[in-house]
Amino acid sequence: MNGYIIALIVFLAWLALIYVLNKMKWLERHDMNLYGPMIMWRTKRGRGFIDKLASAKRFWGIFGKLSLWICAASMTIIMLLLLWEATIVPQIESPPSPELILGIPGINPIIPVGYGILGLAIAIIVHEFSHGIMSRVGGLRLKSLGLLFFVFPMGAFAEPDDQDMQQTTRSKRSKVFAAGPTSNIILAIVVLSFFSGAMMSNLEPARDGALALGVVQDSPAQRCGIVPSSVIVSVDDQVISSSADFTDRHSPNPGALVTVEYYFAGELKVSSNVTDGIVVAYVTAGFAADNAGLEPGMVFVSVNDTVVGNLTELTNAMRETHAGVQVNLTVMSYDSASGGYVVNDTVTKITPSDKWEYYTKYYQDENDPAYHGVGFLGAGFYNLGIRAEDVSYYSDVMANPFRGDRDLTDFSNSWLRLIALPFLDLAPVRSPVTDLYHPSGALGWMPDSAFWIIANSLYWIFWLNLMIGLTNVMPAVPLDGGYMFRDLIDWLLSKTGKTYSKEQKERVVSSVTLGLALFVLALILWQLVGPAF
Repeated sequence: MNGYIIALIVFLAWLALIYVLNKMKWLERHDMNLYGPMIMWRTKRGRGFIDKLASAKRFWGIFGKLSLWICAASMTIIMLLLLWEATIVPQIESPPSPELILGIPGINPIIPVGYGILGLAIAIIVHEFSHGIMSRVGGLRLKSLGLLFFVFPMGAFAEPDDQDMQQTTRSKRSKVFAAGPTSNIILAIVVLSFFSGAMMSNLEPARDGALALGVVQDSPAQRCGIVPSSVIVSVDDQVISSSADFTDRHSPNPGALVTVEYYFAGELKVSSNVTDGIVVAYVTAGFAADNAGLEPGMVFVSVNDTVVGNLTELTNAMRETHAGVQVNLTVMSYDSASGGYVVNDTVTKITPSDKWEYYTKYYQDENDPAYHGVGFLGAGFYNLGIRAEDVSYYSDVMANPFRGDRDLTDFSNSWLRLIALPFLDLAPVRSPVTDLYHPSGALGWMPDSAFWIIANSLYWIFWLNLMIGLTNVMPAVPLDGGYMFRDLIDWLLSKTGKTYSKEQKERVVSSVTLGLALFVLALILWQLVGPAF
């Protein structure tokens, strides 16, 4: 069903429910009232518990100072990220779907209902309790605690006394605002360490083989039903125990038919009549392969009159060619009439590009003067059209997300990859990925189902706490970061040496704060509407 229709049905059902409850005075009897289309539930219960937590004054004093620095750093990061995203919007073909805009578990396709509600509830409670604790540490009264409902619990609040908040110092007020997002961010990092260090690091592959991380469209593998997350275990009786076994495998007769055995979702499958050979995975525009008419899915047979049975043989054959000197080429394409691959008579010659020029454009740091004049195709190739990795690939990525990072760019990319797991259909982790592993080591006693429930719960607690924490540090009122930024502008004005009346200062602070809030809103809206232009 269309995402807009689903959202409309849910919204109308919710409005009908709250209308009936309000008419029956059920909300009033349970200390609830309407706040627009949301239900606000206030209670004085729980303040004693927050007072007990706030009694550790020294700890919370240190936490308050640390939270200001964490929020300042996070605010800088999120603003730089928004600015960077704004620059790449023109490269995006279509705007996000309406389901992605709605942050409601179950309607938003990347947020599962069960894990989403669990993670959201924990994030909200931690966020608001932290505000409440820091309010009491600063000597501010709490009027009430409560929850906001809009279909699901959408927020919680610890409501400090308004007069106390206005009359207290900027430092105490900023610490109250900073406590919520900081607690979310710290909890996210702690939970991530459990997810990666305790859970994912205690997985081992269910079987040896080569993991099909990706399968080229229209390749022999794809046409025979092999899909990503399959584990190749043999090709024509040759046992495959690792990705190297598969990638280095020699095809004695490219174009011949072979039998591939593989596991998918824990079940052994056999694909016969798979056309053997290395397959074009991609071509780079403007270079030899593209100019000669090569396309992804074609089976590479020979170049320069040399039959190539694997990537090593192709590399060696290209070393014998020269940039700009035409050589013979033989490739096979799928023929729908015969239902198999046949030699393509339209692609018989190729003029190699200069390897040095290619590396100058795309891999300058890896370029070598010896590449001058060496023939280069400007294309990528996979055996049978399968991008192979060791079976431990997924577990390694999640157990060691920052392994091999050499600089800030690598570290940033690792974070983005970790956060993007839901968009890659890897969170929650489910079959067929879960079928690739079973718990081992200290967790070897745990049933697979229990392991994955705990692991997925940890990931979504991490993900939603991080998202709520980073969202709330954005310098836009009514978010926590907006109020912190407001106090920062007020402090900066007091340091200018100029004398402002109360009204003048309030006018300047409000104008600057509103301007930045509108700028942040514009950056977010640009991501939604920009791709349409």
